[in-house]
Amino acid sequence: MIKQYLKIQAGDWMADAKMARRKKKEIRAFRDKRRVAIAAQFPLSPQQKEQVDELFLNNYGKKVDYVWHQNYAAHTGHFDHRFIPGVLYIPEFEAFENQDRSFVDALSDKNFLGLVAKAVGVKMPATIVSCANGVLRDCDNRLISPSTAEALVHRSGPCFMKPTLNSSSGNGCRIISEDDAVSFTRNTLQSKGTDPFDVKQDFVVQELIVCHDSIRELYPGSVNTFRVITYLWRGEIEVMPVIIRIGRGGKYLDNAHQGGMFCAVHEDGSMGELAVTEFSERFSEHPDTHTVFASHRIDCIDKVIWAAKRMHAAVPQLGVVNWDFTIDRMGEPVLIEANCDNGSVWLPQMAHGVGAFGERTAEVLQWLRFMKTLRPHERVRFVGGYME
Repeated sequence: MIKQYLKIQAGDWMADAKMARRKKKEIRAFRDKRRVAIAAQFPLSPQQKEQVDELFLNNYGKKVDYVWHQNYAAHTGHFDHRFIPGVLYIPEFEAFENQDRSFVDALSDKNFLGLVAKAVGVKMPATIVSCANGVLRDCDNRLISPSTAEALVHRSGPCFMKPTLNSSSGNGCRIISEDDAVSFTRNTLQSKGTDPFDVKQDFVVQELIVCHDSIRELYPGSVNTFRVITYLWRGEIEVMPVIIRIGRGGKYLDNAHQGGMFCAVHEDGSMGELAVTEFSERFSEHPDTHTVFASHRIDCIDKVIWAAKRMHAAVPQLGVVNWDFTIDRMGEPVLIEANCDNGSVWLPQMAHGVGAFGERTAEVLQWLRFMKTLRPHERVRFVGGYME
């Protein structure tokens, strides 16, 4: 009994310490001079400050710094007092929703994610070769030798390689061309081609995706992806406003941290008036293709939302997941990856100019307030918005 008690005490202390560290990280991020300058472009009126204060004081029990509201509003010029500050999202909402870290780690692994997707009939890019725990495998997860792996990649033509962990913002992702001299060892992938690289961790090599025409018209140089954030709320799977990330300037990555832009996508497939970047560049049309965002419509977005909900229903052990999808040339949704940590609530809020939780904002704030009254080991019973 004493050992169990001490274990609970240690776990509670570690959870609270992690929350404190994450809060400090979010605060530091918004003290960046670039973000401070963006926030200064949208000073709040006394009426807007009153709206923010009333919402957060009545439901969360505390005021919040206006800098997050100012920053989110500055990107599109649209203010919403229901914006959720980053300091409340990752350290609190995400931490409370995703308490089982074993499932966070498992679903974040692209080698494991494919097994879940296949089980529920959600398409992922076709695998050519994968490496899991240093073991090389083919598309059917059969063990293969390094020489067989090399032959499969050489026969495939151009393909895409990415680490199966820690590849957020496109880190470590590469296109392998037909001319690249690719070689494998037990747990290493090397290329000595025009863009040499040396991967010494688990990875997956996949066929290149050809996007649907309604996506390629935006920018054909990258696989433009949708960020779909789903969360459990009182027995239902809810979806935050959807955005699409779009590459530019000859780059084949669309990620916001890689210089890409992102734009609101509505339920009918229509797009917002502006695509923006993390540091508030604004575009009414794509600088390379000159496609006007406000008059463009993306097909089959309803299928993407269905697939995201279907995936989340398969892993209800997690309360919130950031899914990355695209749509292939046949109009079918293709899951790229799942992100269960350090979520991006800022993307939909900046692009849409509305709070991520919309009409549920007051409920979410009340839940956060309630969850903070509990000890960390007690919170697991109330994942998904429950308070009794």
